[in-house]
Amino acid sequence: MPNLPARRVRSTPELDRLRAQLSALLTYRTAADLLGQMFPVDAGIDPESLRRHTFKVAETLPMRHATETPASAGAEAVTVTLDATFIRSCEDGERHLEVRIGNVETGAGGRQVFGAVAKTCTDLAALIRGNLDAVGRTQNTVLTAFTDGCPGLRRILLDAGIGGLPILDWFHLAMRLQHLTQVAGTLSSDTPERAAAKVVIVEEVERLRWRLWNGKARDAGISLDRIWGVMHHFRGEADGRRSVA
Repeated sequence: MPNLPARRVRSTPELDRLRAQLSALLTYRTAADLLGQMFPVDAGIDPESLRRHTFKVAETLPMRHATETPASAGAEAVTVTLDATFIRSCEDGERHLEVRIGNVETGAGGRQVFGAVAKTCTDLAALIRGNLDAVGRTQNTVLTAFTDGCPGLRRILLDAGIGGLPILDWFHLAMRLQHLTQVAGTLSSDTPERAAAKVVIVEEVERLRWRLWNGKARDAGISLDRIWGVMHHFRGEADGRRSVA
C-alpha cells in the first residue's frame, strides 16, 4: 500500500514467522540477503531489524523447563556433553558473552539440549539435572560426560551429580594432538641423543593420532610410554618446550 506512511505498514503473520525462522537458522545478514532475493520490496530486512524482530518473537513463545517434559522410561546409560564458547560483540564497548552449551542423550535416541550464559542467574547444574530426569535418568543410570577438560565445566558436572571422570571429546583431543605435533617438530636435535629422541617422539605422536582415532587404547598407551621414555633428553630446554614436555 504505497500511499500509507511507512510507519503504519504492518507485515503479515506469515512474513513474521518466516523472518524469525530464517534468522534462527542463519546469521542475520545471510537471512536479510535471502529475504532481499525473495521479496522485491523493503520488508524490514535490515540485519539489525531482523535481530530485534527475532528477539521480539522469541519473547512471545511459551517457556517450558526441561523438568516439565514427561520423563521417559528409565535409561540404562546417558551421555552428557558440555562445552563453552564466546560470543564476541561487534560493537565497541559491548561485553563478550561466555555461553555454556551441551546436551544429554540416551542410546534409544532420547535427547535434550541446554544452554546458558555464564555469570547469570541461570543454575546450569540444575538445568542439567532437569534434562537428565527428562530422558529417564534413574539411580542405576550410568552417566558418561564429555568436555574440553576445563576445570570450570568439571565443577558444573560435579554439581549436577556426574561424578565420573569426564572424557575429552575428539575435537578437543585433536586440537591437543595438533599442538603436540607442532611442539615435537620444534624440539632441538643438537646432540645425537636428542636427535634420536626427537625421531621417536615425532613418529609416536603420528601413531598416537591414528591409534586414538581408531580406538586402539592399549596401543595408544604404548605410544605414550615410548614418548615419555625419551623425554628426559630434553630436560633443560627452553621454558616453553620444557612445560609441554
